Amino acid sequence: VGHSTGCQNSIHFLKYGQEDVVEKVKVVALQAPVSDRETEEDHSEFISHAQKLVAQQKGEEMMPRSAFWAPITASRYLSLLDMNGEDDFFSSDLTDEQLRERLGHVGEKKELDLIAVYSGKDEYVPSFVDKEVLLKRLVKAMNNGVEEEDDDDGQVESGKGGNARGLMLEDANHNLYKSEGDGARFVSAVGRLLSRW
Repeated sequence: VGHSTGCQNSIHFLKYGQEDVVEKVKVVALQAPVSDRETEEDHSEFISHAQKLVAQQKGEEMMPRSAFWAPITASRYLSLLDMNGEDDFFSSDLTDEQLRERLGHVGEKKELDLIAVYSGKDEYVPSFVDKEVLLKRLVKAMNNGVEEEDDDDGQVESGKGGNARGLMLEDANHNLYKSEGDGARFVSAVGRLLSRW
């Protein structure tokens, strides 16, 4: 299970992890796969500062405290917050082709089920992002351009479009703690995938 920035870790692991270990993974759950870069805040001044540090071979220097909520190096800052940074996987302004380049390897894993669970009221997603559309685009990219298909009750069945599927929790916030039942729906969805293996 990857949550928030942990979703980037999960996607990165599936592509670059030790092959024999990756092959043992059968189910991946991405809970709140949101973009760190795509916010309503302007990060351009800090991005410029981080780019200068990296250009000077000082990527491991710490960013100013006001740049981020936690201590962070210039290199890591760019990975998260620069356009096309290493962890820029889930931004809505990426083209379908860019999303496929970043996420398409998921669809190449034949013995893997992945569920991307998005929160309809995620406070870390800017208001200009259409969450429903973005979730569908992310899943399609993970399935190498294949659309997922819903069954009659709106749940996505494995094997009907690829190994990745999406679940929108309409009233949920980022951490699934504000709307009753969202945590249980998430756990139930993951449990259904685990039961296949």
